[in-house]
Amino acid sequence: MSGKRQAEGSQLSGPDRKRARMREQRTIGVQGHPPAQGGSSASGNAALPPTIDVDKFANTRLFEINSLQTAMRNAKAAGTVRAFQSLPRSLRRRAASHNIRRLPVRLRAKAKTETPPDAAQPKKRSRKMVGRKLTARSKLSRVARLLKRQIKKAWLETHIWHAKRMHMKNIWGHRLAEKPTEKSHRSSYRAALHGALVHDASYFQYLQLTGSEANLSVMLEALCDKDGPNCPTSKRFTTGSRECHTCLYHPKYVASVVPSTPAPYRSLIGPVTIIWKPLPEAEPNPQQTELRDTPNLPRPPPARTLLVRLHPSLCEAALQAVEIAQGFAISRGMEPLPDGFGLSSRVRVDRLYKKLLTFEVMGRRATEVVKAVLKPTPGNSKVAHEAWKSLSTSAGPGSVPAGMIVGLQVYDPRLSFPPKLSHSEPPAGTSAVRPSAPTATMTQFWESINEPTKKPKFRKSELDARRSNLLVPGTKLQALQQDDRIPLLLSQRTLSQSPNSSTPDDFHGWTLTIPAGWGMAFWSSLVHCTPRIAGLTARSQTYFESGTPRFPEDYPGTIGFDIYEAEREAEDKGFWERRPPAKRTNFDKVGTGDPFRANFSRIVKRWVGREVNLVWVMDSAEVMKFVKRRREKVTGSEKTETASEEEKGRYDGALVRVRLTPCGRGAPEELGLIYQLEDSQRKEVGERVQREKRGQTGKGSLLDRDGPFRVPLPTPKDVIGRITTGSFSLKQGRGSAMGAIPLSCFLSLTSGGSPNSSPSRRPLVAFRNRDSEIFRPATLELLL
Repeated sequence: MSGKRQAEGSQLSGPDRKRARMREQRTIGVQGHPPAQGGSSASGNAALPPTIDVDKFANTRLFEINSLQTAMRNAKAAGTVRAFQSLPRSLRRRAASHNIRRLPVRLRAKAKTETPPDAAQPKKRSRKMVGRKLTARSKLSRVARLLKRQIKKAWLETHIWHAKRMHMKNIWGHRLAEKPTEKSHRSSYRAALHGALVHDASYFQYLQLTGSEANLSVMLEALCDKDGPNCPTSKRFTTGSRECHTCLYHPKYVASVVPSTPAPYRSLIGPVTIIWKPLPEAEPNPQQTELRDTPNLPRPPPARTLLVRLHPSLCEAALQAVEIAQGFAISRGMEPLPDGFGLSSRVRVDRLYKKLLTFEVMGRRATEVVKAVLKPTPGNSKVAHEAWKSLSTSAGPGSVPAGMIVGLQVYDPRLSFPPKLSHSEPPAGTSAVRPSAPTATMTQFWESINEPTKKPKFRKSELDARRSNLLVPGTKLQALQQDDRIPLLLSQRTLSQSPNSSTPDDFHGWTLTIPAGWGMAFWSSLVHCTPRIAGLTARSQTYFESGTPRFPEDYPGTIGFDIYEAEREAEDKGFWERRPPAKRTNFDKVGTGDPFRANFSRIVKRWVGREVNLVWVMDSAEVMKFVKRRREKVTGSEKTETASEEEKGRYDGALVRVRLTPCGRGAPEELGLIYQLEDSQRKEVGERVQREKRGQTGKGSLLDRDGPFRVPLPTPKDVIGRITTGSFSLKQGRGSAMGAIPLSCFLSLTSGGSPNSSPSRRPLVAFRNRDSEIFRPATLELLL
């Protein structure tokens, strides 16, 4: 019987190839050179120097030292790490494991030794394979092909960069990045709290309102809550030194405009950010200068301008609300502007579509990243330069007052690419930065809004050609007179669980607002500073960890929530229907009604006892005022009680946002159900929770690991709300959730106590995830 067939030619077996590869990785290279004349071999040791210059000796043997280190490194990783695994995760590609051409050139030689000779080779793309499609596409330019793909959805300026590295999603009329292709849940949270997290939020829309300050104030009072903590017409914001984060309401439902309306604040549009243009000090109004010699003409009011940054799903509703607010404001005495002052109407409204870009940088290192990318020009004001120098990279954006705006004019960031991170501290004796109108003034930025979109004067290739002519490689390019200067607004942003107070665990960052056309120029420098890149998922996670409601997920009753819920229902239901019956949750058996949408109208109808036309979210400040008024009317006269009954009908469709904190194990999930407990159930479960905290749980306990309840379980009639956002909180180390319940139910749960009392006195409820049969206890509090 003959033995095994030997390998043909020079083909080696698997073990032989492995031995050859290990032998090659352990070979130390030697520098070849002709032998020196004479030397110690000929004349003994008499010619050796008495001392050795270490630097000269190390430079002479530099090649051997590098070869030794390289050989040690290669020998260590030869048998454990393949060529594509030596790359960082951000540079790996899915096909790199079997396609050598997907690897960098420096790693292809090593990859060839790891690839067996009979491995499948990638097919070459040919015209015959593509067919007529390649011929038709060749007639269009690259720009035309890219524009053709944006017919039904808009692309951001950084779309191509994101599409190579992240999962994309069609939403809100845009093609946006949802999440990275690599694992990033925990790392994104750590970056948002301790590092830097960058997000391209250029899909947010802007509205520009121009008119006199009195007319704008009348309109904003008709659109916003003038009695709230963040009133956009207060002097805190009208100076332009801070940005105002408030909510926009439909004007016909605001009680301050129409006192006879049956339901104040019931038509919430959504959250917006308002930025006033500062009035320059000691700068005369040109209209007043022309008319100072004509006393017969009326003195024109100073024209003011403000920006409204809002979610893309709110733009149409906001435009309609502004038009209605103008009608209400005119009826309340809005004065028309005199003819000839450049304003054809009382308040001019412009939609700035693709005029401005927005970048968000969150985290403790956000100031360090921003200072590395932005290089202010000498043309900035002295106040702006002092404010810029006073920013501390070690303290981060949390040391800056909330909402503060800094107006800057910076050089093209490509001139100083790559940016260099530095831990610079403000000079000794520098005073703390304070919000002021001169600090936020940047006239060129507001002028660029009304001008046509300008692209950079020089392409990246032209700047690279200038850089190649430098004598010293790696030197930064010096800005020339013809180089661009870009005006921008830098505003501080804080995400806090308590809007009116600050805690050490809050999330702080910066928001960059720049003119359109400069997206990739700034984005490349921001990304080069080694932050984490955030998509929609990571941005929502940051809001969840900070305890801040996110739009539109946590704003039921708004137009944005309805659009989001319809898209979520179609996606979740389609995924559920594609799975086989044996591998999907039987929601009928579990007892979950409406498993794919939060049907708050059905919950309100069950609780109130009648059909409700409109479900709306009530602001937390208004809830506190309502509770105070209700308690004052408890001991009132019969007339007051009658008024209370009439008032009760106004708030039947009102919802209250609440925060849910589990008392033990369990993490609430999105679309989970919130149940009320009977008095006996609440008492028994409360005693069990207290015993668990003291470590006194016994054998006959009311709660256990498999089934928390041994009391009578809640029924579907006990459902009082749904969970809008829920997960395991990395910040708290336990489950947490945000949801909504009817106002009347919240009042009954908190009767006799404060809406936000101590954790031990908060109302006790139960929750259940939509795909589970396990009920778990949790405490409930008002979401501020």
